[in-house]
Amino acid sequence: MPSDLRSRGAIAPLLALLALWPVAGHCQTPVISSVVDSASYSPTRGAPDGLLTIFGTNLATVTATAQTVPLPLQLGGTTVTYYGAPAPLLYVSPRQINFQVPGNALTGGAVVTTAAGTSELYQPANSGATGLFSADSSGCGQAAVLNINGDGTSSLNSATNSALPGQWVSLWGTNGAGVSVPPAGVATPLSPLYGGIPAWPEFDFGSQNYTSSQYWSGFAPGLAGVNQFNVQIPSSVREGCAVPVQLANPGTAAPVSQPLTVAIRNGGGPCTDPPPAGYGWITWQKTVSTTAAQAVSESDAVTVSLQSSPGMRAPVPPVYTEGSSPFYVRVSGPACHVPGYRSLDAGAVAAQGPALSPAQAPSAPFAEGKVGGLAAYQVTLPAGTALQAGRYTVTATGGADVGAFQAAAQFPADIQIQTSLAGAPAFVNCAPLTVTWTGGDPNSWVTVWLFQPYGDSTNTGAFGTYEHLSFSQRVRTSDGTASLSPPGGPSGPGEPGCAVPGGIQGVVTVEVDPDPSEVTSFAAPGLTLGGQIKWKYIHTFEADSPAD
Repeated sequence: MPSDLRSRGAIAPLLALLALWPVAGHCQTPVISSVVDSASYSPTRGAPDGLLTIFGTNLATVTATAQTVPLPLQLGGTTVTYYGAPAPLLYVSPRQINFQVPGNALTGGAVVTTAAGTSELYQPANSGATGLFSADSSGCGQAAVLNINGDGTSSLNSATNSALPGQWVSLWGTNGAGVSVPPAGVATPLSPLYGGIPAWPEFDFGSQNYTSSQYWSGFAPGLAGVNQFNVQIPSSVREGCAVPVQLANPGTAAPVSQPLTVAIRNGGGPCTDPPPAGYGWITWQKTVSTTAAQAVSESDAVTVSLQSSPGMRAPVPPVYTEGSSPFYVRVSGPACHVPGYRSLDAGAVAAQGPALSPAQAPSAPFAEGKVGGLAAYQVTLPAGTALQAGRYTVTATGGADVGAFQAAAQFPADIQIQTSLAGAPAFVNCAPLTVTWTGGDPNSWVTVWLFQPYGDSTNTGAFGTYEHLSFSQRVRTSDGTASLSPPGGPSGPGEPGCAVPGGIQGVVTVEVDPDPSEVTSFAAPGLTLGGQIKWKYIHTFEADSPAD
């Protein structure tokens, strides 16, 4: 599959889609209420040449749409200055402006100017995100997807026109960060192609992620500010009318997109959904946080997540190996409702442990980071009932979906960290950061991370929180020690190549997890796939700022 669409006619559905952005109506100073991704409508700062939307009041005195490319810098008497640079405009109205992020934007924020005056400076959310266009321009639901045939022809993916497993499709988004970007305001040429956007689609993430090894991502030829993702649907992905798809970005600090859906059916044509299946996750977690000033706090909680989706499959156990773990960690993420994905009712749920009397776990919204509208049974353990070695039990009386059950597991003791980690930067004088501990289950795993804020702060917004993980190490608990080497080459005081003699600030996190072979399973009526019980101990230490 080539990186271009082969057929200019295939662009037509996208042009029609971009014209569907909502329209909003007098001579008063403009007021900006939000700046959002033009595909997902989630708050973001955007990316060079990406498309953003401003919502507010008195943003223009007329409604106007750009008729030419390059895009104008003034439309209907309205201009936008974005981080100090004039922004190309696609659409203006009294309540909405669609514009393209100028490639030379530097500092500041968003400003709208009309004949009536200039708005106050508006600071967008400090988040970067790649949004996917949905078929109805709502930001959720069916994705704007073209099924690509072997002869280069294409058609819109829909419930009556499914894509085949293994077939190529094209998805469309904006605010991807490419290696190179075309000049702002102009349509992306067919040659040279502007590729290298570090994001790729993942399908069917209800229990497993299916990522195609065959894809191309870049700026869409013939359009301004639109990203194109050509991907071959994994042959092993499930069929269905609403198979979730989401842009993944594990190799960079940019958040993933919101989840949309695509229709997939072997043989194409009208889609059909497989029968739903259910699975349960019970997670007991202890978190101990120590600030740079040595203030210690602890929170312990249990989450009982009972979920169902069409064709759900039991999760594949992770494989742990000693060495470095991924360079970026997503703490939370975006969410959209996905048809067929729902939470299961198990009646009254309670948790009990060695120092914990039966505690009711009420149902609450569950921020899984992908599918919205879900819930889970969650309870914060009372003070004095810290997670410790012993037998822990969750019981349910049974409800509309899941019958009565009891799920119990034996947990080991936490490790005892011997290294003083709070209050000082890591890698001072280019020395390795070494963490030692005693105790714990020798078969479990310890992962040591040094989290650094992305830019000048943790990247938090509607698309979730990401933290920059430059240094990490995973070892068996029985090792008793883990070391992180400083950046720039060999470790050790004064050795050449060390780039941080003054040290690095951040948060050192030490996480203890069970070996996958020791995770306890449980069964319950209505959970067709069963479930698993896990525990984890997390210790965080705030490192102080490096010396000036």
